[in-house]
Amino acid sequence: MCFFVVESKRFAYNTGTGIGKNRRNCMSKKALLVVLVLLVAMTASVYAASMGSIGLVNYASLSDLEEDDSSAYVPGIRGEFFLSDYLGISADALVLASWEDYYGDTSYLMMYIIDVVARIPLGLIEPYAALGPVYLGYITEEDTYTDEDSFGFNVRGGVDFNILDWLSVGIEANYFVDDLEYFFDNTDYYFSEEGVRESALIGVTAKFKF
Repeated sequence: MCFFVVESKRFAYNTGTGIGKNRRNCMSKKALLVVLVLLVAMTASVYAASMGSIGLVNYASLSDLEEDDSSAYVPGIRGEFFLSDYLGISADALVLASWEDYYGDTSYLMMYIIDVVARIPLGLIEPYAALGPVYLGYITEEDTYTDEDSFGFNVRGGVDFNILDWLSVGIEANYFVDDLEYFFDNTDYYFSEEGVRESALIGVTAKFKF
């Protein structure tokens, strides 16, 4: 009678490559996702959605940022009021230019913006988007008036970073269209690099929230 002996070998499970490595990566990603969700949930409870804010905004075009031309920056103020945690309205007043006349009186070219704002209050971060009409106006030593023929639109989006429950800083991009009919007839230009550089502004914000 003959017996055949079959030798079996158990290969060590390689945790450094192949399936083991993929499983570890997958578990790490899931753990990171869980941690992020918990952080968002915790900070959302600490930083309750504000009912309104008032603050400063400072815009610059892409060309001005590349050239570091601080004299071309566009400063302004912004007020916001939220009807709910997710929806509100805002009003901006921006100073586009200022000059002195022969008598030393200062005049200002202004831009006024009224927007409907949608936001997602996530605690430490608060992404938002807004759109609405834009008007130009003038402020002189003697009078203030709005140019009714300067009607346009803007669309903006950005993120607020809530440093404290009453203070935030943020960054946003704002896209301006002064003629809707021309915009829809020339969408290729408006979304080209040249069109974006001409029509878009990048802004930083600082808001006091209440």
